Amino acid sequence: MRLAASADVPQIVALVNGFAEQGLMLARTEDDVLRDLPSYVVAATPGGRVLACAALSEYSPSLAEVSSVAVAAEAHGRGLGSRVVLAVERVARLRDLEEVFALSLSPRFFRSLGYDEVPLATYPEKVARYERMRASGMSVVEKGCFRKRLG
Repeated sequence: MRLAASADVPQIVALVNGFAEQGLMLARTEDDVLRDLPSYVVAATPGGRVLACAALSEYSPSLAEVSSVAVAAEAHGRGLGSRVVLAVERVARLRDLEEVFALSLSPRFFRSLGYDEVPLATYPEKVARYERMRASGMSVVEKGCFRKRLG
Protein backbone atom coordinates (compact mmCIF):
# COMPACT_ATOMS: atom_id res chain seq x y z
CA MET A 1 0.00 0.00 0.00
CA ARG A 2 1.55 3.31 -1.05
CA LEU A 3 0.96 6.63 -2.70
CA ALA A 4 0.82 6.30 -6.48
CA ALA A 5 3.85 7.16 -8.60
CA SER A 6 3.95 8.43 -12.18
CA ALA A 7 4.98 4.96 -13.36
CA ASP A 8 1.62 3.66 -12.02
CA VAL A 9 -0.51 6.00 -14.13
CA PRO A 10 -1.09 3.70 -17.16
CA GLN A 11 -2.05 0.82 -14.84
CA ILE A 12 -4.41 3.00 -12.80
CA VAL A 13 -6.10 4.23 -15.98
CA ALA A 14 -6.45 0.69 -17.32
CA LEU A 15 -7.87 -0.59 -14.03
CA VAL A 16 -10.38 2.26 -13.60
CA ASN A 17 -11.40 2.31 -17.26
CA GLY A 18 -12.05 -1.43 -17.23
CA PHE A 19 -14.84 -0.73 -14.75
CA ALA A 20 -15.88 2.43 -16.59
CA GLU A 21 -16.47 0.36 -19.74
CA GLN A 22 -18.99 -1.65 -17.71
CA GLY A 23 -20.74 1.57 -16.64
CA LEU A 24 -19.66 1.11 -13.02
CA MET A 25 -17.50 4.22 -12.64
CA LEU A 26 -16.31 7.28 -14.50
CA ALA A 27 -13.46 6.91 -16.95
CA ARG A 28 -10.14 8.63 -16.30
CA THR A 29 -7.45 9.76 -18.73
CA GLU A 30 -3.73 9.67 -18.02
CA ASP A 31 -3.86 13.47 -17.75
CA ASP A 32 -6.65 13.22 -15.15
CA VAL A 33 -4.63 10.83 -13.01
CA LEU A 34 -1.36 12.74 -13.43
CA ARG A 35 -3.06 15.98 -12.38
CA ASP A 36 -4.34 14.34 -9.20
CA LEU A 37 -1.47 11.89 -8.64
CA PRO A 38 -0.71 13.02 -5.04
CA SER A 39 -4.28 11.99 -4.17
CA TYR A 40 -4.04 8.40 -5.49
CA VAL A 41 -3.19 5.39 -3.38
CA VAL A 42 -2.37 1.98 -4.84
CA ALA A 43 -1.96 -1.58 -3.64
CA ALA A 44 0.85 -3.00 -5.74
CA THR A 45 2.90 -6.17 -5.96
CA PRO A 46 6.63 -5.99 -5.09
CA GLY A 47 7.24 -5.90 -8.85
CA GLY A 48 5.07 -2.80 -9.22
CA ARG A 49 1.87 -4.29 -10.66
CA VAL A 50 -1.11 -2.21 -9.47
CA LEU A 51 -3.83 -4.46 -8.05
CA ALA A 52 -6.07 -1.78 -6.52
CA CYS A 53 -6.41 1.98 -6.38
CA ALA A 54 -8.45 4.78 -4.86
CA ALA A 55 -8.26 8.56 -4.99
CA LEU A 56 -9.24 11.56 -2.92
CA SER A 57 -11.03 14.38 -4.78
CA GLU A 58 -11.17 17.50 -2.64
CA TYR A 59 -14.22 19.75 -2.83
CA SER A 60 -13.42 22.19 -0.04
CA PRO A 61 -10.95 22.57 2.84
CA SER A 62 -13.10 20.21 4.89
CA LEU A 63 -14.70 17.84 2.35
CA ALA A 64 -13.45 15.28 -0.19
CA GLU A 65 -14.80 12.39 -2.20
CA VAL A 66 -13.29 8.92 -2.13
CA SER A 67 -13.25 8.04 -5.83
CA SER A 68 -11.77 5.70 -8.41
CA VAL A 69 -11.94 2.72 -6.06
CA ALA A 70 -11.02 -0.25 -8.22
CA VAL A 71 -9.59 -3.72 -7.61
CA ALA A 72 -8.28 -6.03 -10.33
CA ALA A 73 -10.55 -9.03 -10.84
CA GLU A 74 -7.84 -11.50 -9.91
CA ALA A 75 -7.30 -9.69 -6.60
CA HIS A 76 -10.93 -9.60 -5.44
CA GLY A 77 -11.60 -11.04 -2.00
CA ARG A 78 -8.22 -10.09 -0.52
CA GLY A 79 -9.37 -6.93 1.27
CA LEU A 80 -7.49 -4.61 -1.08
CA GLY A 81 -10.52 -2.42 -1.72
CA SER A 82 -10.91 -1.78 2.01
CA ARG A 83 -7.21 -1.15 2.40
CA VAL A 84 -7.00 1.46 -0.38
CA VAL A 85 -10.08 3.27 0.95
CA LEU A 86 -8.63 3.33 4.48
CA ALA A 87 -5.31 4.58 3.05
CA VAL A 88 -7.13 7.40 1.23
CA GLU A 89 -8.86 8.28 4.51
CA ARG A 90 -5.40 8.57 6.12
CA VAL A 91 -4.41 11.01 3.35
CA ALA A 92 -7.60 12.97 4.07
CA ARG A 93 -6.76 13.14 7.78
CA LEU A 94 -3.23 14.34 7.00
CA ARG A 95 -4.83 17.13 4.96
CA ASP A 96 -7.10 17.98 7.93
CA LEU A 97 -10.27 17.10 6.05
CA GLU A 98 -13.24 16.57 8.32
CA GLU A 99 -15.49 14.49 6.09
CA VAL A 100 -15.33 12.19 3.10
CA PHE A 101 -18.09 10.80 0.94
CA ALA A 102 -18.31 8.15 -1.73
CA LEU A 103 -20.76 7.14 -4.42
CA SER A 104 -21.11 3.41 -4.89
CA LEU A 105 -23.21 0.59 -6.26
CA SER A 106 -21.94 -1.52 -3.32
CA PRO A 107 -23.59 -0.14 -0.20
CA ARG A 108 -22.45 -3.05 1.96
CA PHE A 109 -18.81 -2.28 1.19
CA PHE A 110 -18.91 1.32 2.43
CA ARG A 111 -21.15 0.51 5.38
CA SER A 112 -18.58 -2.10 6.47
CA LEU A 113 -16.01 0.71 6.59
CA GLY A 114 -18.13 2.90 8.87
CA TYR A 115 -19.87 5.05 6.25
CA ASP A 116 -23.49 6.14 6.65
CA GLU A 117 -25.86 6.36 3.71
CA VAL A 118 -27.00 9.93 2.99
CA PRO A 119 -28.93 11.58 0.15
CA LEU A 120 -26.77 12.74 -2.74
CA ALA A 121 -28.37 16.18 -2.26
CA THR A 122 -26.21 16.45 0.88
CA TYR A 123 -23.39 17.36 -1.54
CA PRO A 124 -24.62 20.06 -3.94
CA GLU A 125 -21.08 20.25 -5.35
CA LYS A 126 -21.36 16.66 -6.59
CA VAL A 127 -24.91 17.19 -7.85
CA ALA A 128 -23.69 20.20 -9.86
CA ARG A 129 -20.79 18.18 -11.28
CA TYR A 130 -23.20 15.42 -12.36
CA GLU A 131 -25.49 18.00 -13.97
CA ARG A 132 -22.57 19.42 -15.97
CA MET A 133 -21.58 15.92 -17.07
CA ARG A 134 -25.12 15.08 -18.18
CA ALA A 135 -25.38 18.41 -20.02
CA SER A 136 -22.22 17.53 -21.95
CA GLY A 137 -23.79 14.24 -23.07
CA MET A 138 -22.12 11.89 -20.58
CA SER A 139 -24.10 9.08 -19.04
CA VAL A 140 -24.06 9.08 -15.23
CA VAL A 141 -25.15 5.99 -13.32
CA GLU A 142 -27.11 6.75 -10.16
CA LYS A 143 -25.35 5.35 -7.09
CA GLY A 144 -25.82 5.36 -3.35
CA CYS A 145 -24.10 8.15 -1.43
CA PHE A 146 -22.12 7.37 1.72
CA ARG A 147 -20.51 9.72 4.24
CA LYS A 148 -17.88 9.30 6.92
CA ARG A 149 -16.84 11.95 9.39
CA LEU A 150 -13.15 11.70 10.10
CA GLY A 151 -13.16 13.57 13.40
